[in-house]
Amino acid sequence: MQPTIFRTITVPGLGSPTPATIAGQTITPLRVLVRNTGAVNVFLSSIGSELTTRQVGSAYQLPAGQEDVFVLAPKQALYVEAAGAGGQVSYSVSEAIPVA
Repeated sequence: MQPTIFRTITVPGLGSPTPATIAGQTITPLRVLVRNTGAVNVFLSSIGSELTTRQVGSAYQLPAGQEDVFVLAPKQALYVEAAGAGGQVSYSVSEAIPVA
């Protein structure tokens, strides 16, 4: 089992050519807790290019001050961009452990 990681990052604005990567593609399912600690809404997507075009149709919007948990399938990633200046998220990534 891999150790849990904790990070706080500054998030680039929508349309940035390189969205921030929260969780990369791994061979195991992941549990990701994301808290929006910035001043603006952030958009999360498993498709990085969805955020770079300013089209957020396949993105999840997380309001400032809110948090949510995501479970990623093997080889799935999670990317984030902010609705404007002041984007920041804190997150925790761990292996998803099935509960009986």
